[in-house]
Order: sequence, then structure tokens, then C-alpha cells
Amino acid sequence: MTRDHRCSEPVRPQKGFSLLEVLVSIVILAIGLLGLAGLQSKANEVEMEAYQRSMALMLVQDMADRISAGRNYVDTFKAQSLVTYGVGDAQPATCADAADVSAQLCEWSNAMKGASEKKGTSNIGAPIGMRGCLISIPPTDDALGEFFVVGVWQGLRPTASPPANTPGAQCAADVDFGAGLRRAVVTRVLIPKQVAG
Repeated sequence: MTRDHRCSEPVRPQKGFSLLEVLVSIVILAIGLLGLAGLQSKANEVEMEAYQRSMALMLVQDMADRISAGRNYVDTFKAQSLVTYGVGDAQPATCADAADVSAQLCEWSNAMKGASEKKGTSNIGAPIGMRGCLISIPPTDDALGEFFVVGVWQGLRPTASPPANTPGAQCAADVDFGAGLRRAVVTRVLIPKQVAG
């Protein structure tokens, strides 16, 4: 009888194999966590862009409502066409001394400067570098006045800028927000003539 020695040899454990598996797992986990951190950073950026857009929409709609409610001041609003309000304008920080249209434009300007929310002494309640304009357009036969109410601000990541000769490009045209960083929202306001009836 011959004896098979292969079965009787003790099995020697492989040295270092488990340690190598653990190291590979740690590297894969680290890469995954870095990806997750990048995703979180991108999500925060997108959230900030959405927040700025919603604030800009509210501020533009606020001025559109003021114009609609002030039909007696249509000519005064027309005289303000393409004047830039908001960051960098000469409007006072308090609007107590202003009246009628001047008070409304002053309040709108301060809102675009972020005066509605403060952190310490800094205004933080508006999009970055927010500016606004009223653009008077020739009214139709049935209207006392027509306006574009425009809000522009600086975005966080480059994207397509508003096309030239559009209200979004005309408002605060002298301000350079950076290549592809100009954001704009526009609403049209029509003040109809009152029909006697």
C-alpha cells in the first residue's frame, strides 16, 4: 500500500491576504465617501441657486404688484425706465422721507439689497448682487402702460447668459457678473385702460 502524502501535509495559512482585502475595502470606501462629499457640495450649490431664483422671483413680482396697484402713477413709472435699482444704487437705507413712487422704488431697492434679513449688520436676504429695472415698452391700444420688471443677479456656476437685446441683458448692462454668471427673471406688467361702463 502506498501512502498518499498530499492529504497528510498540513495546510499552511496564507499570510497577509486578509490584510490586503481590508486595505482594498478601505480604499473603495474612501473613494465612495469622497464622491458622496462631492455630491453633497453640488447639492448645496444647486439649492443655493434655486433659493436665489425664488427670492428674485418674489422681488420681481413684488414690484409688478406695486405697478399694477399704482395705475395713477403709470407716467412716473415710465420715467424710471432702465434705471437700475438694488446693489450699488443711490437709494437711502431708510425710505421714511420718500412718498408715492419714490417710496415704492426705495423699498424695492432695499429689498434687493437684502434689507429684509440681517446677520449682524450685514444684509443677507437677497440674491448675490441683485439689481432690478423697470423697462417701459410702447403700450397696446387698450393699455395705459406696459412694463418689463427685471431682476438680475450673480449665479454660482457658469451657464448661458440672457441673449443680447432682451430685458435680462439690458437691465444693469454695465455690471459684469462674470462669464455665464448673469441670471435674470422677467415679468411683463400691463396696466389696462379703464372702460366706462
